[in-house]
Amino acid sequence: MPAMLRLILAACFFAVTAAHAQQIILLKLDDVIARRVGTKPVSDRWQKVHDYLIAQGIKGSFGVITESLEKDNPMYFQWLKDVQAAGRIELWMHGYKMRGASDTGEFENGSATEQRAVLAKGERLAKEKLGFGLPAFGPHWSGTTDATDEAMEGVPEVKIWLYGPAKPKFFTRLSIPRVMALENPTFVPDADKFIAFYEKHAAQKDVLVLQGHPEQWNDERWTGFTKIIDFLKSKNVVFMTPSEYLEKVQAQQIAK
Repeated sequence: MPAMLRLILAACFFAVTAAHAQQIILLKLDDVIARRVGTKPVSDRWQKVHDYLIAQGIKGSFGVITESLEKDNPMYFQWLKDVQAAGRIELWMHGYKMRGASDTGEFENGSATEQRAVLAKGERLAKEKLGFGLPAFGPHWSGTTDATDEAMEGVPEVKIWLYGPAKPKFFTRLSIPRVMALENPTFVPDADKFIAFYEKHAAQKDVLVLQGHPEQWNDERWTGFTKIIDFLKSKNVVFMTPSEYLEKVQAQQIAK
């Protein structure tokens, strides 16, 4: 074989290998609700993170507190519809109730039937007010139990469990465990802490779900977030929505 041809084939091999090895990042941004006052659908901080991701060409996902869909709010509903329709950011179900400090997490107690009713209510509200279901779930400020696991299996619209158990007992669809978050501590995207933890514990993972809370990010925290994104981009990661990642997993299973 001519030397030049060998070099070309080797270059192709390494290019394919590198592409295959790219780490997948699912940005899990929590706690979307309607703006409480004013003439804007959501807070300025939520609009800021939305506009930033779009401008950067980065895909992600926003967790909606489905209680926010109860009260008629056409401006908020249209914003959510537009976000979903653009195809860059996917909406998912972040539980029903916006928990207060004195509240118990809604998935820490209750039977599978009771928890399934909470999930089903969220799906019903999304379909009624937005025209589409929410294919992923992650609880708002709440632990989960075996009842949650069983409840999830009973709501077929929910196909992806973000920060779910590595080996669910009942849920037969896609569960992605927690490895790390964008924030350390919660609400604080600290780039130095993120990079140190990532390099030690997460660099070799095929997929990472990274949780953050944009409503809690002041200017300093925002700077930390953008530094983390810049670091991840330097690692040649691929940002996906949860459903895109599910499609990738399903395609890999079919190919086996």
